Amino acid sequence: MSLRKSIKEFNAILGNKESVLDTKYQRVAEMIRLHWGYKEFYIYINKLLVVEKGQSRQGFPLEALEEIYALQEIHEQLFPHLKKMLDSRLVIAP
Repeated sequence: MSLRKSIKEFNAILGNKESVLDTKYQRVAEMIRLHWGYKEFYIYINKLLVVEKGQSRQGFPLEALEEIYALQEIHEQLFPHLKKMLDSRLVIAP
């Protein structure tokens, strides 16, 4: 099932456009669907967007990044407690 069909809020944002993630980055779309509704969603998105030292990555085109950020915003609106839960675990004590 596509992101467009499984996340109604994403479908509304896309309007009549096709999802770049669904069409050109099926593996990424599959992993987003798998993690949707769980705190691991944020960990996965972070891995997509942040290039760690020593890694060489091509990156995503603007259209794909816009979709990833839109999905992140939707997820935060639908599941605000998950982001807060993850953020509280990432705080490092002095």
